[in-house]
Amino acid sequence: MNKINDVLILIPVFNEADNIEKLVFELSKYIDNHNIVVMNDGSTDSTGNIIRKLSVHIIEHAHNMGKGAALLTGLKYAKKAGYKWVITLDGDGQHQPRYISDFLRQIRNNKVDLLLGNRQNRTNRMPLHRILSNGITSIIVSLCAGNIRIHDSQCGYRAFRLDCIDPDIFSEQGFQFESEMILRLGKCRCKIKEIPIETKYGNEFSSINLFGDTFRFIKLVFRSFTW
Repeated sequence: MNKINDVLILIPVFNEADNIEKLVFELSKYIDNHNIVVMNDGSTDSTGNIIRKLSVHIIEHAHNMGKGAALLTGLKYAKKAGYKWVITLDGDGQHQPRYISDFLRQIRNNKVDLLLGNRQNRTNRMPLHRILSNGITSIIVSLCAGNIRIHDSQCGYRAFRLDCIDPDIFSEQGFQFESEMILRLGKCRCKIKEIPIETKYGNEFSSINLFGDTFRFIKLVFRSFTW
């Protein structure tokens, strides 16, 4: 067990009743439960009832506001609570808790501000349109974030130094929040590094809308030129 009290594990969830209890159990092997926050973004299934029985901190939105909004609420809590770093991972079970040790090792080296998971086996199970979308957006984000090569900009398994982030400057409420974070930190010349991870895909359904989220991404990129 890593007795580390300045790193918060933040898990945004929406209708993850089938996965969240097992995920928290696995995470507790690597970090104390009091440093784990489950951010319930207005789940309509039994997720809320399940997480209330777990020995972790819980924050809840009354209704679904989007992944970006959930992450922002969690970031504001982390800053107020005095944490120095946040590690985020998705609540659907695809992100394996064993990589927490790799993130913590890089954090302790103190040579980076943003750590991004790079899913090594994503082409095995990810639909073709998602592979193309992730590849294209990753190249665009790389170019617009200070020409830093990012291979997997859409991965939600990441860690970031909190004193590099002002939650009030973010505008994205949905999935584009994660791209906005890379763009903003890259433009601020923060140090960005990738960590190779493997993912475990089940029968989870992606909430990403190909056309709608692509349009929002394009708007985000153009808006980033004004920052």
